[in-house]
Amino acid sequence: MIEGPFTAGCECGAIRFQIDRVFDVIYCHCRACRRRSGAPVLVSLQVPGDAMRLAAGRPTRYRTSKAGVNHFCGTCGCGVFGEYFDPSHPLAVNGRYYSVRLGALDEPERLGPMIHQFVEYRLAWFDTTDALPRFAGNTLPHPENRG
Repeated sequence: MIEGPFTAGCECGAIRFQIDRVFDVIYCHCRACRRRSGAPVLVSLQVPGDAMRLAAGRPTRYRTSKAGVNHFCGTCGCGVFGEYFDPSHPLAVNGRYYSVRLGALDEPERLGPMIHQFVEYRLAWFDTTDALPRFAGNTLPHPENRG
């Protein structure tokens, strides 16, 4: 775990939240993340269900799947985090965990990506020159077990 605190929010400042600790930082190449971000890849923080709390505002919600809800600012439209409901997930506390967009952090340079996921969907013209582990799909090894 990467200990915080980390503060974050939307572009206009109406939504503010704090993160106490981060489990993982992931480059996601999946189609859903590309559409939600409007970028060729999304960098997100994987946050345990008890490690994040709202400090100000009330995000607008959009159900993305049976187990997921995207939260964004109803004023500026900025997407800030996803909330997932899966009691079997290793990060789930009270059945939930979060995926927070790195760009929502006040100090995003404090954290950097640790892995790539869904590389089978990577856009052919987009690539990074890093040496981070790359995996197909959504099943990733624990950060301590990556070579």
